[in-house]
Amino acid sequence: METDQIHTFKFTMEDTNGKLEVEGEISGEAKVPKHDDLKFKAIIALLNSIDKQNFIVTENIPLFDSLLTEIEETITEVKKNESFQGTIIKRE
Repeated sequence: METDQIHTFKFTMEDTNGKLEVEGEISGEAKVPKHDDLKFKAIIALLNSIDKQNFIVTENIPLFDSLLTEIEETITEVKKNESFQGTIIKRE
């Protein structure tokens, strides 16, 4: 009988100055190397938890739009390249 192995992946995101913006950890059963399937599932889970209304009530729609554009651009690059280690796109 095969047992499921739970894998954990820790991640961080820093701004262009090296300041920590986000850190986290995901765990689950990985089916591909470097837990890339778990990363996709974590992204989907996080996207499903975002409520645009929070940006509306705090009058931060430009931030919402900027972040959404960054996600779209990153997805385009991931789809285009066989190997991709994302870059931070800094918007003014």
